[in-house]
Amino acid sequence: MSVAGERTRTPGWRPIARGGPLRDRVRSELEQLIIYGVLAPGEHLREEVLAERLQVSRQPVREALQMLARSHFVELRSGRGAFVHEPTRREVDEVFHLRTLLEAESARLAARHMGPETLRAMAATCADGFAALDRDDKRELVGLNRRFHQLVTDAAGSQVLAETLAGLQLRIDWYLASIILDRAPVSWEQHQAIHDAMAAADPDRAAARMAEHVDHTRRLLDETYGPVT
Repeated sequence: MSVAGERTRTPGWRPIARGGPLRDRVRSELEQLIIYGVLAPGEHLREEVLAERLQVSRQPVREALQMLARSHFVELRSGRGAFVHEPTRREVDEVFHLRTLLEAESARLAARHMGPETLRAMAATCADGFAALDRDDKRELVGLNRRFHQLVTDAAGSQVLAETLAGLQLRIDWYLASIILDRAPVSWEQHQAIHDAMAAADPDRAAARMAEHVDHTRRLLDETYGPVT
């Protein structure tokens, strides 16, 4: 699922940062390596190799892999060990179908409550997105995409909606990382259109622009995973 080519910029192996329980820090690092394709779908995750590369003992690696299995990033196969999960087209489609419903409603609510400070933050994020696109910075584009959508979610003012979307976010990042450079030019133009609908305080247009934006991503993912069967 990783994007081939010299123009992509992705994180590599690095020692685990300090702060917080070690298993959580190892989990977070492995999560990022999976999201950005350093650890590819189907790859065998050997505890001793991961421990050496992350400069930790095997125990926090084992605990981190168990946590990642619960969040569907890793599969634990009896007698064979841990492997990076291989997302199916159906599960990707299910996540994005739910995302379309949730984010369209989030945009509708946000357009009713949007304040000037959030509009400025959205505009600045769009500008940063176009700049990151010029640099072909895959990791920054994923982060900026998340920031833009989070601004909309926060402005919607629905805690339940925000919590539901947060539960999907890492999987969304994972799926997006495979196509982020291919979709980015259109994606940031669509972000700008969402911002403009918010600035016009037009809830229906904001919801429609958001639904079109997420659906565009779903259609691009067809090229990566194939159609739903």
